Amino acid sequence: MPRKAYIADVAKVTAQEIPGIKSIAKGSEDGDLNICFVPSSGIPIEIGLLALDVSEYPDGNTYMISTISENVPEGVNNSLDTVQETSAGMSLPDLVAAISKKLLKLLVSGSRENPVDLDDASDAASDVEMTDDESENYSSDDDWGMDPSGGGRATATAIKLSPRDAAKINQRIRADLRAVKLAGFRIGILNGLKADSVSSMLSISVQVTKLGLSDEAIQAWDLEAQQYIVLLIRYSNGYKDFETIMREAAKSAGVDFRIGFSNKYKPTNLEAVVAFTELAKNAKDSSETANPGSEEHEKKAAGFSNLFISSSLNEFINQTFISLVKIRGSIGVNWLGAKAWYNHNQSRTDTPNSELPEEYYVKDVHESTLPDMLAKDHMDDVQATQISIPLVAAQFSLRYLVRCTEYCLVCHDKIEEQFDALKPYVCSKPLCLYQYMSLGFGPSVEHEIMTQPYVVDLLVSFCYSSAMNQRLREYPTGMSLAVPAVIFRRTNYQASSRGAPQAGIQTPRTSDESAKILTDVKIDINRHEIVFDGSQEGSPVRKGDWVIVTTGGRPADHYRVQDTSLFPTIQLAETAVTQKVTASISLNTPADAPVVATPATTPPPPFLIPATFQVYNQNFDDMDDISKSETIVTLLETLPSVLEMRTYLTQQYRRSEPSLLAWNDRVSPAALGLLRWIIASNRSCIVQVDRCPGQDDQDVAKAKVKLDQRISGISEHWVQFRLAQGAPDKEQKFLNALKAQQANLDPKHPTLFAWHGSPLQNWHSIIRNGLDFKETIHGRAFGHGVYHAIDQNTSVGYAQLSTTTWQGSVLNINSAMSLNEIVNCPSEFISSTPYLVVQHIDWIQCRYLLVQVQGARDSLYGATQSPNPSSTGDGSALEVEQDPKFTARSTTNKAIGVPQCAILTSRSFRVDKTDDTRQNKRRKHSITVDKLSSVAASDSDDMEDLIFLLSDEESNNDRGKGREEELVILGSTLKLSPKTDFVPGSLDQSNLPMLEPPAYATMMATKALNRSLKEVLEVQKKVPLHELGWYIDANLINNVYQWIVELHSFESNLPIAQDMKDAGITSVVLEIRFGKDYPHSPPFVRVIRPRFLPFMNGGGGHVTAGGAMCMELLTNSGWSAVSSIESVLLQVRMAISNLEPKPARLQSQGKQRQFDYGISEAIDAYRRACATHGWQVPPDFGDFGAPGANNFASGSGGS
Repeated sequence: MPRKAYIADVAKVTAQEIPGIKSIAKGSEDGDLNICFVPSSGIPIEIGLLALDVSEYPDGNTYMISTISENVPEGVNNSLDTVQETSAGMSLPDLVAAISKKLLKLLVSGSRENPVDLDDASDAASDVEMTDDESENYSSDDDWGMDPSGGGRATATAIKLSPRDAAKINQRIRADLRAVKLAGFRIGILNGLKADSVSSMLSISVQVTKLGLSDEAIQAWDLEAQQYIVLLIRYSNGYKDFETIMREAAKSAGVDFRIGFSNKYKPTNLEAVVAFTELAKNAKDSSETANPGSEEHEKKAAGFSNLFISSSLNEFINQTFISLVKIRGSIGVNWLGAKAWYNHNQSRTDTPNSELPEEYYVKDVHESTLPDMLAKDHMDDVQATQISIPLVAAQFSLRYLVRCTEYCLVCHDKIEEQFDALKPYVCSKPLCLYQYMSLGFGPSVEHEIMTQPYVVDLLVSFCYSSAMNQRLREYPTGMSLAVPAVIFRRTNYQASSRGAPQAGIQTPRTSDESAKILTDVKIDINRHEIVFDGSQEGSPVRKGDWVIVTTGGRPADHYRVQDTSLFPTIQLAETAVTQKVTASISLNTPADAPVVATPATTPPPPFLIPATFQVYNQNFDDMDDISKSETIVTLLETLPSVLEMRTYLTQQYRRSEPSLLAWNDRVSPAALGLLRWIIASNRSCIVQVDRCPGQDDQDVAKAKVKLDQRISGISEHWVQFRLAQGAPDKEQKFLNALKAQQANLDPKHPTLFAWHGSPLQNWHSIIRNGLDFKETIHGRAFGHGVYHAIDQNTSVGYAQLSTTTWQGSVLNINSAMSLNEIVNCPSEFISSTPYLVVQHIDWIQCRYLLVQVQGARDSLYGATQSPNPSSTGDGSALEVEQDPKFTARSTTNKAIGVPQCAILTSRSFRVDKTDDTRQNKRRKHSITVDKLSSVAASDSDDMEDLIFLLSDEESNNDRGKGREEELVILGSTLKLSPKTDFVPGSLDQSNLPMLEPPAYATMMATKALNRSLKEVLEVQKKVPLHELGWYIDANLINNVYQWIVELHSFESNLPIAQDMKDAGITSVVLEIRFGKDYPHSPPFVRVIRPRFLPFMNGGGGHVTAGGAMCMELLTNSGWSAVSSIESVLLQVRMAISNLEPKPARLQSQGKQRQFDYGISEAIDAYRRACATHGWQVPPDFGDFGAPGANNFASGSGGS
């Protein structure tokens, strides 16, 4: 267990003799250690070390390191900060050794008496960032890096260089990074990147808007236009330039890559370290149990996060990039040729260039469609005097990301399809399909649950209904899922219309057969133990197996086996997973089947009781189809609800990359494999465009639900989902059908829209395979084909109501129908009246799914939604002009409004199309250089990153130039002159609520606050005011527990900025109060002035009616002890600037007098917000409202 491991390491490190460390003692708090460091000369230094996450020790733990002694030698605090930044995941012995080494190097400077090797700038990260998997040495004979050989751990020794060599390498590093900057990318220096640095990290980023992606692709990839795609590069054995890369074996390069996205162009050093260590940790053991905390994830708000294909892309880049560079540099081919050579040659070849096949030199015809910064190939640049590996890596990674839908997710070869998909898939190779479905190479289940939980709910509900009614056409075979054998039949085989049972179908098992599967045992439910009778020779299960335990009068419980060492007693996991059985269906179960009862009516008795025991030991692939459906129903009934899984993952996200594998006592491997298959086998891109049951405005805004993409005029009892794109092969066939019939189409109405209703159990197959008419369910009175209706009322009857609902569903779907786009050739249909009977299935594509949730059965024809906010419902430019002869109508018998986004495929066939630049799913990167420049003009780099690109020699040679001129030479748009009307120091202090130091102040909090204040003031000095957006006047800080902050320089197009300008206000004044538990508890952030328009009156900006900020980040549910105040200020400013769900506005408009918020109303509003959203109030929050804490607040002061 993590805590036991931590306690053991405390005892271990306390007993060790570590140079410079005199003593180590436990502090007053859990995870707190006091270290006494004694240098060879001078007074002892007391150091406080706090483990922030003992329950996740060591991999998920981080540390806070600070000095307790006063007047410590210069450089000590900075050295400890350096160790702290790289301490994530370190064990205590390693961390204390790193502290010792760092301080000895600083204070001893190489004394002979010191036994530690002090040569080198080997920071803590140099010793710990390398993992066993990443530090393997490979034989230099393997020049192409194809066949790794064994090797031991690489040691992080000092890089000893002569001054001349060091200067030469530093010059090369700067030249390589300058090339990246001049190519249009953003550079972030994270650590190292000096000639003698063993370990270094940098980031290369580009804003999403510069990639030329369509709005549909950005939405499907869960990105936002203002975010950045970030490539992280880590050098673990010194910086490697192009020439070094070409000389050394590919696997010995010591260069690693991670790709993701961020709201900032540059992640923090800690975020970068976590990005690398996380992947290594997951690769080692992704099934370790995580102990989620109470914090909701806010990592995505500012830090580095994975893309939906980061796993596949990271693997591809890390395994092949260096090899491809070496191939290109040797035989002079492009990326396509290098990949082809890589595939065909798994060892070094001596074939001369003249004998290479022409296929290696085929030109990539799609390069011209890329943005200029990606279309340019640095390795083919004849003007480049030397090759920059960071630039080559950035171009390679981002061009692959932008074109990822053209490549297989597993083998990464080109997929020869004419149709541009919105999301990538796999090629037709059986092995790739198997790995996609079985080994997690497909879309991340966790990502889908966290970003589109209701879509996952929809998919699982469809699968459950199909399995319960024996309507599945395909099964998750080939995955070798270990499942329980089927004993009792529960599914509704009679609902299937497949005719006579297939050969080999098993009948319900006899008593003798069941006896071979079930074992009689006794169970102690309170202690979670099973006791066998002793007749077995050995344990029938191993640790990690899953079993079913059934007792009389209780539902079947599923458990993970925890321990078998004490057999015949077996310890089960503490969590019992009870099946959520659908009670509404009439089950065909034998008389001796267990009676289902709820635990509430039958409390567990505190003694051993008889039970039956069944192991998950049946191979799913060996079952017949009926048993497979039965098993799918059973497994889905053990799954938590999608919202429960989202909650678990968001709690886990703060510490590590979220994974349901870690929830191994709640979700069985079989159930998780089935869930992965359900999500991965759906190639349609389904997006939520409507409010789902229980969703409030904040959840809708957070999920980025595009409410303006709903069909207008639809009853509010139907929840809408849009198929942003059907399965790519189906879309291709639909496009081909349009091309084939183009001569017969009406140019104004090449397609029409019509409704199709079908029972719920059919939709699992429909969204995967499209509509067909292989089976006759409702008769064929008007011919053979797929039946459609112009009137929604007609399709409602065919949709029917289902009684087989997945009990874990939040939606609780009981009916579904679709709005389909059809090639508009009614004369070619089998029938066009009274129904549209279309025999050509390639002429049909689903565009919207409408599902009816339980509780709305009596309201099928109820009230309609108001028209879409961005559409008028009158055939305006934002809605499709429908064919007057075939205009789809809702249940109210009125014409519906279909948004333009529904006709992406057919848009190019319409003569009145509104967007000629987007004729397919993706905008073909038609961004001009001028547009790129205008976007870049709003960006700003950290001064330190820009200064890094200037060498000392260059700075000396250009002394006649101003610093601003030097930065312009580097391609930066940073201007040092103020571009804001805000004037620092102009705040009226007379009526500010200034406090005396609080009585609850603690040493730990005071030190942490002093450090945080120093950090933000340093940042404030370096970044221009108009770019920073906030200002802290150090003269206004009487004590570190209360900060006065001004937010200013909001974007001029924001309503709040215009209101402030009209009112003559240049800043929003905030008060930040810190409690005694900081940094373990969040600060209290409130607006002092001006007052904002309340939410109930149309205001927004996440400001409550009392002035407190309504942000989960600032509660115990969302706070992280490692959050910086700089990031808090950034996120508060972003929240006020956010236009969703409503923009922030001032309460008093124009030149009216502006009033202040009082502290009491802010405290009350904060508590109300927490209660409304279910957020946890910090334990020390009561201190802010204690007597004497609010008598200084002005409730009516003006400004």
